[in-house]
Amino acid sequence: MSLWQRLYYAGMVLTLLLAILGELIWLPDPLRIGTSIYWIDLIDLLIYVLALVPCLWLAAALLQLASNKRTWVRMRCLAIAIAALACIAILLTIPKRIEYSATVFVATLLLVFVDLIFHERLYRKLPIRSIVGFITTLCLLVVLFWPTKYLVTYPGLTLNMNRYAQAPSGQTHGEISGVLVFERPAFPIDWLYAKLFPKYSFEVEDLGMSLGEYNQEVRIMKTDANTAGSAIAFQKIGMGKGITSHGVRVTAIVKDSPAVNVLQPSDVIVQVSGQAVTMIQELTDVMKTTKPGASVSVTLLRGGQSTVLSVNTRANPDDPSRAAFGIQVANELQYDVPETVNYHNYLLHEGGPSHGAMLALTLIDQLTPCGVTYGHHVAGTGTIEPDGSIGPVGGLEQKAYTVSRTDADVFFVPASNESEARKGADNLLIVPVQTLDDVLNWLKSHPKTASSASCS
Repeated sequence: MSLWQRLYYAGMVLTLLLAILGELIWLPDPLRIGTSIYWIDLIDLLIYVLALVPCLWLAAALLQLASNKRTWVRMRCLAIAIAALACIAILLTIPKRIEYSATVFVATLLLVFVDLIFHERLYRKLPIRSIVGFITTLCLLVVLFWPTKYLVTYPGLTLNMNRYAQAPSGQTHGEISGVLVFERPAFPIDWLYAKLFPKYSFEVEDLGMSLGEYNQEVRIMKTDANTAGSAIAFQKIGMGKGITSHGVRVTAIVKDSPAVNVLQPSDVIVQVSGQAVTMIQELTDVMKTTKPGASVSVTLLRGGQSTVLSVNTRANPDDPSRAAFGIQVANELQYDVPETVNYHNYLLHEGGPSHGAMLALTLIDQLTPCGVTYGHHVAGTGTIEPDGSIGPVGGLEQKAYTVSRTDADVFFVPASNESEARKGADNLLIVPVQTLDDVLNWLKSHPKTASSASCS
């Protein structure tokens, strides 16, 4: 077997090895380098290991291109080289766009097998070795990556929130950990992992969208949580107004609604029947006093311009005595963030809002002299709402188990998730909370050391 062939097969073996290890990447999570470098920080370097596979195939194609003068062979090698270069470029420049890198990676792999099959046909009529290798690789990839109708949730990774977010005028005081779990379409091999490792759970789930659309949605959630957590943190220390609502945004219009062709998605309602509307509750109060079927005056912002429209109503399906426009709405929120917070873009932190509460706590700790952890290594999860309340999140059993494997002293969880969290870790100090103030008050009243209690 020539060197270029060995490089092709080495890339395939490395692919399968990385695929297996990649799905178990959570296992070394308790590993720390000092107190600040977590395992998830080291995983950021994984992208260079992944890029090694197309590098091997590129090297093999170039070796064959240099040694073989046949036009058809050179065309195959050139195609592999171009595909491998594209794969390397995508991995190194936009590593989070998995749908792109996976597509180009599979295309490169297929081209490699085509080259091997045609090369073997020069020596035997039926290229058995290449075909067997192709079928074996294909079967293994199906077992490893063929999505099923189930969603699997399993233990994940902790991240140092002080590395994730830094306020320019703040400094690190206490250790605060966020926690991520893996939740994705289940592959056939996941049932084997569930037999070998704890806290794997499966449920039938239809995302209702493509994986690419789902990833985009959770990225937006992460950005929103970053902004919300930052705004609330600055407000807590007396900088900024936090999160305020300045109207009600139309997000969708129900089919057959009287508002069809009158209101539009992205309209911001600021007044109804002469009464100011700054949030959903105020719109609800106005509609309670409106007779179903009546036409009302609506002042709204459309494209930044103020417009007054007459909009018909109908009976609310949930309460026929109330009027409704037949629209879906959300508060038009404005975030006051006095300083630009710097965020680390972790490779495996794809998105979601569950880090919001710990992000707010981290920034408060950085911006408060001596900090607010009082000597504790704090871990926690939960969304952050505009009023500072901490909302429920998913995967609490797996998150509690993940935290229990570290040296965290306390794990703050949304009160509504307490029972689920306790299923994940019996030996972990779990504190249910409803607001960010609950977290701050608990830490202040339970200092870990006398020195931390006296710091001022």
